[in-house]
Amino acid sequence: MKEMDDLLKSVFQDKPIAQEPLQGMQARIMEQILAAPVDFQAKRLVRQRRKWGTIFLGGLFVLSLSLFLINWFLGPWLGGGLNTFVLWLTANIPMLAWLQNRWDWFLDTLAILSNLKIGYQFLWQQYGLAVMGILFSWVLFEGIRDKLNSTTIDGNS
Repeated sequence: MKEMDDLLKSVFQDKPIAQEPLQGMQARIMEQILAAPVDFQAKRLVRQRRKWGTIFLGGLFVLSLSLFLINWFLGPWLGGGLNTFVLWLTANIPMLAWLQNRWDWFLDTLAILSNLKIGYQFLWQQYGLAVMGILFSWVLFEGIRDKLNSTTIDGNS
């Protein structure tokens, strides 16, 4: 045990470093820096792209969530109001049959969209939390990885 203590004391003593090893170490560090210089312009562009991508993704998420909530809470009311408004507009038009055919097509489209809404709700109930967890984990670990890569010095690559 005493030998280990003596060894540790000898390792951690403050002795001046000889000039030859110090100059050799400085030369190797400079070779590594010159072999792989850092392109700060590219890093700035990547940071800007990530920022705008995050803003775009956030905006898309907020827009889709707001449209989903509007459809969820106000869908029946808006559909009934739209139906009443269109019937009121087309009450005295001579081409009522032509418009009614178009209106039937629109109502069929709305029926298909309501089925898609039910399917979307089912998928979100089943897999929504898992998808959000995966996305959250990906964003978290990607940020940690980028932070670690930007703060460490890789001497072998």
